[in-house]
Amino acid sequence: MFLAASMGFVACSDDDNPTPPPTGSAEGTIEGQITGSRTLSADTVYTLKGYVRVMDGGSLTIEAGTLIKGDKATKAALIVERGGQIHAQGTAEDPIVFTSNQPKGSRAIGDWAGVIIAGKAHVNTADGTGQYEGGVLGTGVAAYGGTNDADNSGEFYYVRIEYAGIPIEVDKEINGLTLCGVGSATQVHHVQVSFGGDDGFEFFGGSVSAHHLVAYRTTDDDFDFDQGYNGSLQFGISVKDPGVADDAGTSRGIELENKGSVTGDVYSRPVISNFTFVGPGADGGTRHGAGVHFGLNSRFVFRNNIVVNAKTVAVEINGQTAADALLSNTAGSNAELKNNLLFGIDGDFKVSNATGLTVDLLRENAVDNWGNTILAAAADAGIESIDLSSLNLKLKTGATAKTGANFEGLTGLTTVAYQGAMDTEDWTAGWANWDPQNTDY
Repeated sequence: MFLAASMGFVACSDDDNPTPPPTGSAEGTIEGQITGSRTLSADTVYTLKGYVRVMDGGSLTIEAGTLIKGDKATKAALIVERGGQIHAQGTAEDPIVFTSNQPKGSRAIGDWAGVIIAGKAHVNTADGTGQYEGGVLGTGVAAYGGTNDADNSGEFYYVRIEYAGIPIEVDKEINGLTLCGVGSATQVHHVQVSFGGDDGFEFFGGSVSAHHLVAYRTTDDDFDFDQGYNGSLQFGISVKDPGVADDAGTSRGIELENKGSVTGDVYSRPVISNFTFVGPGADGGTRHGAGVHFGLNSRFVFRNNIVVNAKTVAVEINGQTAADALLSNTAGSNAELKNNLLFGIDGDFKVSNATGLTVDLLRENAVDNWGNTILAAAADAGIESIDLSSLNLKLKTGATAKTGANFEGLTGLTTVAYQGAMDTEDWTAGWANWDPQNTDY
């Protein structure tokens, strides 16, 4: 379920000469199953048709600079099955691009389905496995889960995914990039999902960590976690469009909800640091929700982030598990909400379906004990510009966020002084695209 995208677009912050789109001299088609090894060459423009599956034991290599167009008529999707591998290794100069097969000026949210990668890492379901949206894609398609948290599904970096994400059935959608039970040996970084018809990034269980992720003007949640995901995400961007939202009224920067029962005390517990979340602001309407939502049967570590312009509150806590974990001092089973800058149109916090944690108690702890700052206005974060027509997420000279980060007790992350996605270096320059509607693919 989605609304049509508004037609205003933004230029990259200060990159007047972005990398030209890939321009292959030949055309090719990708369809069916890949059981052996296949390589997609940058000198060919490919059309992805139907559900293309990289099967167990199969391998798909995509050269830097390759352009792949998702076929609208067949609701195309790329699915890397459990045991298959993808080697999509773009570069900042030559990113790999998945986009709509519709012409310039006619591309729209939901033109094709998206990318799914399935692995053999843990999932906190009853039998430790799952199948994408309960098997809605077909018998055996996108089955995932297992016991190998170090599983390796390959590499996926310097990649753009544009105009993907469609509902297969009500409440059963394909997202821009979905990682299902993906293991920690898989490399995921520098990925942009833009104008998606459902979530930007969704994680069903697994232990893969990722960095430098961009969710831009997607329909539902930008980052969604479920089924026992335990990994770290650092350096990320979430930008909402006031005119694009899910009909359910819950479009947010983060949705963390373990909707099913939890088996083996394995809760979803993402570690999220150095993200900048830009909400839709006061013009967002009733279809937009909180900036970030931490909910049922879940724990989390939320450190060194900036949340501004959330349509309702900046942070929403829903459910007893998340509430109890915030007040716990037990390492590994607690939740952390520390050293963040927060601003929501309707206030800072909301607490629901929990006892023992009130909004006042949460606010008191967040500010007095956990180093969070409640901003009086979005501008107080010190970001250059959060306006969609002139987006620039670098920090201004003298911004409080330049020295507000704290990594005490965290491991496996890059230690920086600043809060939010970036300081003065724009790591999206060259490979990201803020105006795919008007790109000559």
